[in-house]
Amino acid sequence: MKEKEKESLIGKDTNEIIEIVKSFNEKDYRGKQISKWIYQKFTDNFENMSDISKDLRNELSKKYYLYNGQIIKTSNSDDGTIKYLIKFNNDTIEAVNIFQKYHLTACISTQVGCNVKCPFCATGLSGFRKNLSASEIVQQFLLMQRESKERISNIVYMGMGEPLLNYDNTIKSVKILNKEVGIGIRNITISTSGILKGMEKIIKENLQFNLAISLHTADEEQRNKLVPINKNNPLKDLLFLCKKYVQETNRRITFEYVMLNNINDSIDHAKLLIEKLKGIHCHINLIPHNKIYSSENYESTPMNKIKLFKDILSEYFPTTIRVSRGREKDSACGQLRIIQGV
Repeated sequence: MKEKEKESLIGKDTNEIIEIVKSFNEKDYRGKQISKWIYQKFTDNFENMSDISKDLRNELSKKYYLYNGQIIKTSNSDDGTIKYLIKFNNDTIEAVNIFQKYHLTACISTQVGCNVKCPFCATGLSGFRKNLSASEIVQQFLLMQRESKERISNIVYMGMGEPLLNYDNTIKSVKILNKEVGIGIRNITISTSGILKGMEKIIKENLQFNLAISLHTADEEQRNKLVPINKNNPLKDLLFLCKKYVQETNRRITFEYVMLNNINDSIDHAKLLIEKLKGIHCHINLIPHNKIYSSENYESTPMNKIKLFKDILSEYFPTTIRVSRGREKDSACGQLRIIQGV
């Protein structure tokens, strides 16, 4: 069987792997052993599965593989953050292992590029190529964990792409990372720019992961420019679903707000944000804009002005200012992009 006709076992849960081994006339426990090798021991080769018979390993290798992704380049930042360039067949994506004081966080991608096209984000400006499979999403975490000397305990879907435009693969990967790898569901965050159909599905999922909304402005017309999908996913409808999400799940939402100098950072913008978010159990995360190469030439709001913006919001909502990690290596929020010719 040609390699391209094979399937990856990564991205399949234990029950699916059990069904596969049963097709080889093996007992259920063999599937559990294989799953443990993949998701707990992070093996990259069937030959390493020492408690699996050689015959079964050979049969598996004829129809399945483990990884089609490989790390081809790393960039280390002074703060300990590491960016990985990962190649899947003919496509490359970027993912980041973020160093934080008490834990490590994997920032993973769901698409090659992004078709939301926010003008202040390098990923959107580099175009859209394709959705990543559930296997390729999970592989990013496994590859980073294999390289890391410490356990990665948190995951954020804040890399390249819009997770809710790759809904099924995103949700399947969340379930595998939670149930098979053992990442606590409340240590997993999905960030979306607000895809209404995806939001409606999330409300029905009954999964207790964290939800973050890339808001960036509370002005409907301005959001049409800053987050172009707003034209087909209006802010008023998004905020209605946010309220419904809180009511149905009893979970708090995080609203992400990139601070763009003299664009969305006035006192009037703050007041409008307070008005629009009234009644939603939420936390607001203000994000200093990270410089990218763009014809728009966006600049970050000065820190003293961000702090004033925060002070106004803090009277009504818990509000924080994000500490950017990996900025000098283009590893921070909004800086990930497609790398051509690798």
